Amino acid sequence: MIKPVLLANGRRWRSRAEALEHFKQILAQYGNGDRISDSSHHDDLCALLTMYDSSVMPGFPTKTGSGISHFSRQRNADYRWSTIGFHVHRTDGTSVDFSYAKAVRSAGMSAHDISKRSKHDSTDDSLHL
Repeated sequence: MIKPVLLANGRRWRSRAEALEHFKQILAQYGNGDRISDSSHHDDLCALLTMYDSSVMPGFPTKTGSGISHFSRQRNADYRWSTIGFHVHRTDGTSVDFSYAKAVRSAGMSAHDISKRSKHDSTDDSLHL
């Protein structure tokens, strides 16, 4: 089923696939360690995380935390995989990686559905982008 994605900043895509491609293209425009400098990219990432965080179950940590300072592109690594992704840098000086794909897929999902999906996604390395 094609599901449109609408962000609070007014950005809209006809499908999750189109939204995923948009964020993939943003990621491709920067090198590892680069700060996301285009204001429209920053706005889209803020709106995406706001949407994602609104679906986090109460009591669970959010990606935005104390507030968003900026975003960057970073390499994420584990002993089993290595990927390129976005990091959100918070106003309190902390930072955390996030999956734009999980955030886009959360559009229209309930907090319960996202919680179940996150448990599944954490065991499936193929979903790391």
